[in-house]
Amino acid sequence: MYKRGEIILVNLNPATPCVVVSDSVVNEILDLVTIIPCTTNLLGSGLFPINLKPRDALEKECEVMIEQVRGVSKKRILNSLGSVDADEMQKIESGMKALLGL
Repeated sequence: MYKRGEIILVNLNPATPCVVVSDSVVNEILDLVTIIPCTTNLLGSGLFPINLKPRDALEKECEVMIEQVRGVSKKRILNSLGSVDADEMQKIESGMKALLGL
């Protein structure tokens, strides 16, 4: 099943790389997964710019768009592209906390 920190390709019309941010155990239970989309249009202009370098099946550098956090149906998930490392996940978590006022 989908794990927190996994980079997945999601059909957001068009297909977009996304980082799974919901808890891995919750992902086993629900039909939804909470994700943050990424963009290959690297502007560095987001509120919390976090870049992911190519790895595994993620072929292009992309920017995590913290302000675009959303839930998506598992039916929209196309495949796995890799995963973020601990430092990247910490930056994503810090951005989410700031965005949500936690």
